[in-house]
This record gives sequence, structure tokens and C-alpha cells, in this order.
Amino acid sequence: MFDKLKKIKFEYLIVGALIIAVVIVAAMTFSGKGEENASGGSSTDYISGLEIKLSETLSKIEGAGQVSVVITAKTGVTTEIAEDKKTVSDGEKVTSTSTPVLVGGKPIILREIYPEIIGVVIVAKGAGNITVKMSLLDAATTALGISADKIQILNQ
Repeated sequence: MFDKLKKIKFEYLIVGALIIAVVIVAAMTFSGKGEENASGGSSTDYISGLEIKLSETLSKIEGAGQVSVVITAKTGVTTEIAEDKKTVSDGEKVTSTSTPVLVGGKPIILREIYPEIIGVVIVAKGAGNITVKMSLLDAATTALGISADKIQILNQ
């Protein structure tokens, strides 16, 4: 068995050890609750916050009355982290590895990508009035940056 280990090139052992280290660090970093990102927020928290803000804003439109909002998202919040990429070339074989860049035991977050909104339902007391309905639609499309065909407005 030791003869086989001696035949394996030192570079391959280092690459293998790096890969194992990356898997362990990634498992420790990204383990947790559901779609929670490294900064502690989840997609559920993000969507709930949007729903509350939009409900409060839309209810201020003249004639809208009480407003409820439900937002549906395609994916959760994803986080892009900084990685250190290394390539080892041994003649005909090229091996690439990447490891997360850590500061204080935590990965460096380059950016957070928020989920794509795929649908919105707005229920308002004043939605029976076409002027109010159009104001609600305009406000929602502007606030969320989505097209009007993704929004359904219903009268309460």
C-alpha cells in the first residue's frame, strides 16, 4: 500500500488535500437553515420585508384602503463569495482548485443576488375603482421593477 502512495505524485496529494479542505470549509460555511445566506438573512425574510413595505406603501394611495400583498419568488437569496483559484499543470494533466477566501474564519462576500420575483397578488378594498387599480399597478411595477403581467390586483 505504501508503494502505491509513493508512486502518486506529490502535487496530486496537495491538490487532493486542498479539495478536501474546500469541501469541509464549504460544508461548515453554508450549513444552516434552508436558504439562509452567509450574512444571516433568508429569502423568506427578504420577501416578507418586501410584502410589508409594499402593503404599507400601497395602502397610502388615495382610495386604496386596506391592502394585502403576496409576492412569489423563483429562487432564494444567493451569495457569491471570493475564491482563490489555483491551476496546477503536470504535462498533459491540468488540475484547477478553488478555495474560499476567509477573513476571521468567514468568507468574503462579493455580492448577494436577490431572488427574481415571478408573481404578485395585491388585494385592496378600493381595487374596484379602475383609477385606484391603475395607481396600485403603477406603484407596484415601479417599486418592484417588474412588468405589469406579473401582477394581479383584486378587490377585497
